[in-house]
Amino acid sequence: MNLTFLRFVFFGCLLVCLLSWPSPLFSAEPKVQIHSPKDGSTISQEQNLVFVSGKVATTAARSANVDIMLLLDASGSTAQYAGIDLAGMDQLPDTGSGLVTPQIFFGGMSVGGPAIRNLRNSVLAAEVIAARRLLTQLNSQTTRVGVVSFGERAKLVQPLTHEFDRVRVALDDVYKAGPYGGTNMVEGIRTGITELMGLGSSEKKTEAVKVEFLLTDGFPTMPIGGGQRATPQDTDLAINAARLAGRAGIKVHVFALGEEALSYPRAAVGIARESGGTYTPVSRPVDILSVVENISAVGVDYVQIVNHTSGQKATQLRVAADGFFSSAVPVIEGRNQIDVFARASDGSNGRDSITIHYQSGNQKSLELEVFLEKEKNLKLEVERLGKSQAEIQEDIERARQDGLGRSQRQLPTNQGTQVR
Repeated sequence: MNLTFLRFVFFGCLLVCLLSWPSPLFSAEPKVQIHSPKDGSTISQEQNLVFVSGKVATTAARSANVDIMLLLDASGSTAQYAGIDLAGMDQLPDTGSGLVTPQIFFGGMSVGGPAIRNLRNSVLAAEVIAARRLLTQLNSQTTRVGVVSFGERAKLVQPLTHEFDRVRVALDDVYKAGPYGGTNMVEGIRTGITELMGLGSSEKKTEAVKVEFLLTDGFPTMPIGGGQRATPQDTDLAINAARLAGRAGIKVHVFALGEEALSYPRAAVGIARESGGTYTPVSRPVDILSVVENISAVGVDYVQIVNHTSGQKATQLRVAADGFFSSAVPVIEGRNQIDVFARASDGSNGRDSITIHYQSGNQKSLELEVFLEKEKNLKLEVERLGKSQAEIQEDIERARQDGLGRSQRQLPTNQGTQVR
């Protein structure tokens, strides 16, 4: 039987499932839970900082479980330079010379091209490193992560799993396979939907918060354009797929990487809008390392931790995409009231408080030391980007406003010339 026909039948059945899927509730008041330390506990240690951790989420989240499907663009153009030398930024597998030969299309004809860059400094490498960085911050007990790569076709590289080591191996496999072919964004989104709904290889978990993180350096060129050029139809198909995702309660958070993606952001903006996700334009692809961790899968976009007794704020605070937070909070001798405030995307607020008793001691908190060392290493990675997080965020906000206007425009005039 014809493979295209089988795909048509499958996604027709998927559409029926989505249309009958119960619409999610959109009450967004944040729930805040401090897990450690326990209320009323006494802490005796050398450091006058206390490790405070917990979880934030909106009331729309039916459980603490979160499913994140990573959709990584592995089309030929991801061989291009990411913006800085990534050597030493993260351990990437050996691929031999590391040089890549992308497919270059001109006027609909493949003309090939010489090896142009070391793959370790490519957009694809930046995507993989950013995904690995994200993994270090998620809670594997309640969060599952899967990997889909898409070029000419979408490939499920790793079904949803709590075993993050398997996810890291999958990310290495995407990198080793290398960039090639066109950009079949619609098939990537659909494959993610299939897995998140438990209709593919991943175990079904109906109560989990479900999101897709889509990283791309371009715009759809398949299936209508055949991978050689962008067409409005390819964009429409991708946006329609995102609309189905939104109907099933799956938000697609889109990261548009580089000038080509930003030149025609209609697909990226439309995918985010129709699914209820976010559109994050990143003009220099490597800055994704600083950006990917800022998107919340649980609808909470601001957290603050304060020692109410002394008035001091947390000196270090990390909020992961799945809503788990970790922090180092200054304390004083005696009683300390720790307040955690959270704000949802609709502006509603939530809070939780604990009281602890601190006294200076001779022992160090290993948990605190591990957290501070991890934060130091993450900060050093961002510093290597050559821009501060504030500068990167300013660039994103400017590009976002520009992209919202550009998203209504037609295809760029050079649509027939692309690196794929």
